[in-house]
Amino acid sequence: MKETNNTAPAAEATVIAEFPCSQTQLRCWILDQLKPGNPALNVAVRWEIRGAFRSSTLEAAFRTVIQRHEILRTRFVEVGGRPCQQVVDQVDFRMSVIDLRNVPADQRDQRILSIGEETARAPFDLSSPYLFRVSLLMVENERGFLLITAHQSCFDGWSIRVLGREVGEIASALDAGRQPAVPELPLQYGDFSLWQQEYLGSYGFETEKSFWREQLTGAPYFEVVPDTPRGPVKTSRGNILSVNNTGDFSERIDAAARAHRVSLYSFGAAVVSALLQRYTGKNTVMFGSQVAGRDETDLENLIGVFINNVVLRFDMGRDITFAEHVRSASATVTAALNHHRMPFNKLVELVNPVRDPSRNPLISVNFNLQKAFLEDHQYGGFELLSAPSQSPGVIYDLSFIMIGRPSGWRMSIEYNADLFEKATIESLLRLWQEAYEMALEQPTAPLSALTIPPREIKTQPVETGRATAIEQMLAAHPSVGSAVVLLEEDGKRAHAFVTPAPTTTEPLDRLPEHLMDYLGRQLSQSAMPGGISVLLNLPRDASGTVDRTALRIPVQPTAVAKVVADRLEPANTPAPAPAQPDQTRALAAIWAEVLGVPTIAPHDNFFALGGHSLLALRMLSGARSKLGAKADLELLFKEPTFGGFAKALFGGTEPRGTELEGPSASPWSVSACGRTDAPYTLYTLNHPFLYYKLATDLGDTVSVYNANMFHADLTGDLASMSLEEIAGHAVDSMGADILKGPVGVMGLCVNGVLAVEIARQLRQRGADLRFAAVIDAWAPGYVRSQSRLRRLRWNGERRLKRIGYFTRKLFSGRLSFVDYLREFSFTLAFLQRLGVRAGTYSREEEVNADVTDLLVNAARRYRPPATNEKSVLLFRSEATHRRARKLLFGWGGAIAADTEVFDLEGWHEDSLNSNSIQALATIVINRFRSHHEG
Repeated sequence: MKETNNTAPAAEATVIAEFPCSQTQLRCWILDQLKPGNPALNVAVRWEIRGAFRSSTLEAAFRTVIQRHEILRTRFVEVGGRPCQQVVDQVDFRMSVIDLRNVPADQRDQRILSIGEETARAPFDLSSPYLFRVSLLMVENERGFLLITAHQSCFDGWSIRVLGREVGEIASALDAGRQPAVPELPLQYGDFSLWQQEYLGSYGFETEKSFWREQLTGAPYFEVVPDTPRGPVKTSRGNILSVNNTGDFSERIDAAARAHRVSLYSFGAAVVSALLQRYTGKNTVMFGSQVAGRDETDLENLIGVFINNVVLRFDMGRDITFAEHVRSASATVTAALNHHRMPFNKLVELVNPVRDPSRNPLISVNFNLQKAFLEDHQYGGFELLSAPSQSPGVIYDLSFIMIGRPSGWRMSIEYNADLFEKATIESLLRLWQEAYEMALEQPTAPLSALTIPPREIKTQPVETGRATAIEQMLAAHPSVGSAVVLLEEDGKRAHAFVTPAPTTTEPLDRLPEHLMDYLGRQLSQSAMPGGISVLLNLPRDASGTVDRTALRIPVQPTAVAKVVADRLEPANTPAPAPAQPDQTRALAAIWAEVLGVPTIAPHDNFFALGGHSLLALRMLSGARSKLGAKADLELLFKEPTFGGFAKALFGGTEPRGTELEGPSASPWSVSACGRTDAPYTLYTLNHPFLYYKLATDLGDTVSVYNANMFHADLTGDLASMSLEEIAGHAVDSMGADILKGPVGVMGLCVNGVLAVEIARQLRQRGADLRFAAVIDAWAPGYVRSQSRLRRLRWNGERRLKRIGYFTRKLFSGRLSFVDYLREFSFTLAFLQRLGVRAGTYSREEEVNADVTDLLVNAARRYRPPATNEKSVLLFRSEATHRRARKLLFGWGGAIAADTEVFDLEGWHEDSLNSNSIQALATIVINRFRSHHEG
C-alpha cells in the first residue's frame, strides 16, 4: 500500500483580508471552544470516481478551486475577545493518495471504511488555514474513492455540489488542454459575512425576532428518551443506519406530495413529526432542520457555510387524520422558512433556554430531506458518482436523513451511540418506513392508526429498569430495611427513599452518604441517583403495598443542595487554598463590563444577567488575557454563577461581596435574581436564595433584585444603627434605578418590617412605589404587648403546628430525616452533642442568623408612623395563626384598615418555594399594573 501525505509546510501564510465571522461560523467557533477539534463539526464526503483519471490532475483541480474560493484559505483567530476570519494568500495543498489495489478483495471494503472513518474524524485546528483535506483511495486502475473532509465553518451541503462541478470541469479541462468553463465569482464569503452583520441591525431582523419569540418562548424541550442515561456533558460518538427505498417509492411520494399540494420536504416533515408523536406520546414535537441560506443568485456558485438551523414546532393535541396533519405541517414549515434568516445562535440568545452541558440548546432531533448534492456526471474521460459518507461525529441525539439519488431514496438515522442502542435505531428506522406507508396508503386514517408496539413506546423511560436495580442494591445493604426509587417524569433523575434496618447502629444522618458511596462502587456516575432520603416508614395503602404516589422527589435548588452536602461532609475535611481578593475583584470587573451591570455578587448567574455565548467568549478572553486564567465555555456552563465560576477557576472559597463591591461603606449588596427590560422592579430583602423561584415565575414582566447584608461587617457602627438608618443605606444601594419606573419591595419576617420602612423612604425620595409585600411580619412590639398567658398559648400552638407540618413533610418525602431533626431545637442540640456535621450551621446559615439577630434588635426600637399606609400587602404562611388576618399582624394605624391579607402555602421560608408562588407572582404583577395612591 502506498500513501503520500498532504501535510502543509510550516511557512507562515500572508493575511490578505479580515472579516467578521458569520453567525454559523460563530456557532462553530463556540462549539469548538467547548471541545477543541470536535469531529462532529467535520463535513465528510465520499465520491466514487471511475474511468481515465490521474491523481496529479485531480490535485491540480483542487488547488485551483482553493485559489478561487477564499473560504478554503481561511483561518479563525480571536481579536479583542471576538473571533474573526482571516484570508491568506495561498495554501500549499497536497492530496493524499492511498493505493489499495494490492489489498485482497475480501478485505478492501473494510479497509475503505476504516480509512474513511479515520479521515472523517481527524480534527482541525481553526487557527490554521488548512480546514480542507482530500484523500484518493485507488482500488482499481480506473476506479477510486475521493474522501473529502472540511470543517463546517467553511463548508456546507450545497458546497459539495459546487465543489464537484468545479473539480470535475477543471480536471477534465486540464486533461484536454483547454480553459475550464467555470463561472466568475462576483463575491467571496467575506462579503456575505459583512452583509449578514449589517442585516442583524436592520428592521427585517427585528421582524424575525418577533416571530421566533412568539413561536418558541415557553416551548417544552423535546427529546426521545435514550436507552442509556446521559452523562454530565454532551458526547459526539455517532453511527448511521440506513435503508434503501428503490422501486416505485420515489414516484409514490412525489405523487402524494402533489396530491396534498405540499412540497416533498413538508410531506416528509409531516411523516417524521407524526412518527415522533406516536413514539414518545408527547403532543408537542420539535426538531431542527437546515436551510441552504443562498437567497441571492450571486451566492449560488460560492463554497462556504450558508446553512442555518430552523426549529420546527408541531402541536398535535388532537387525533387528526394524516391529510389534516400534512396541511398543518406544511403551514408550520412555510412559516419557519419565511423567517429562516434568524441565525440559530441568535435564536438561542433570544429564547435563552436553561443551559445544559449534556444537551443541545432548543433541539435534540434533526430532520433533512434533499436530493444528493453531488450530481452523478461524466467529465471528459472520468465520471464522478455520489457515495454514502461516514459519520465523523454527531451533534444531535437523532438525525432523520433522506437523500434522493437516481437509484432511489436512502433513509438514514444518524444517532448518538452513547445514548442509543443499535437495536433501538433499527426499530425506529423500520417504524419510519411504516409511517411512510401509512401516509401513502391511508391518508384519511387518524394519526393513532400508526401502531407502535408497547415494548417500543418511549413515553415511559427505559430507566425504570435502572430504578429497580438501585432498589435491589439498596435493599441488600445491611443498614437498609426497605427501599424505593422514583424517577422524575422525564426520566432524567432518580431519587431513593430508604428506611433504616432495625439492627443498624449507624448514625442516620450519615446513612445517605454511606449509601451513595456504596452505590458508587457498583454504578457509573450517570446511573447514580440524585440523592437519598431516610424515612422512618414508607407510606403504604390499605393493602400494605408501598404507596409511591405519596412520595415526592425533593426539589433542591443548587444553593440548597450545596448546604445539604456541606452538612454531610466530615468536619475535618481540609479547605482548599483561598482565592486571592485581587483575582476575584478583577474577574468581577470583567463580568460587570461584559454584562453591563454595576456590580457582581457571588450568586449572580451569568446567563440570568443576560449573558449569551458571544458575551461569554468576550468574558473568557478577558479572563485569559488579564488574569492568565485557563477559562473555557464548558467551565462556565457547569458553573454559571460568579461564585462557583471563580471558585472553580482559582480554587478556594467563594469570594465575598466586600471583595467585589469595592470600598463602599454601605452594608448592603444588590444583585439580580431575574433581569429584564420590563418597566417594573421588585427589590427583595436578604434571604437571597429564596426568591429565585418567584423571579422565574415573574418571567420577563418584572426585574427582580435582592438587597442583602450577607457580606457586611455586622459589628461596630452597624450594630448600633436604627432600623431607619439601615433602611436608608438599603435605599442608597438601590441607586438611581428607583426613579426609572414603578418599584415594589418584599421582605419575610423581620425583613418585612424593614420593607415597610424602606417603602416609606422610597416614597420620600420620589419613587413610584406600588407596594410593600410583608410576609409573616408582626408589627414591632405588638406580640410583647400581649399578656404573658396569651403569649404562652400562642407559642404552644405554634410548636404543635410546627411538629405536625414538618412530620407530614418528612413522611411525604419532601424532607430528609437529617433536615427534619434540624428543625427542632432539642433534636438539633442532640446532633450537636454527637459532634456530627449535620448539627453545625453552614456559613450561609450562620450569616443569615446573624443578620436576622441584628435586624430584630433594631426592629425592637422601631415604631412605624401612623400614616394609614395603603401600599402594604400582608401575606400569611402556615406558620402564622389565622388570627393574624383579623389583627392585621398588629400594624394598627400604620397601615390602612382595609389592607388585604393573602394566604401562602408552606411554613415561613418554605412559603417562597411552594405551590402558591404562582399566585404570589400574579398578585405582584397585578399590583404593579394598578395605581394605589397614598
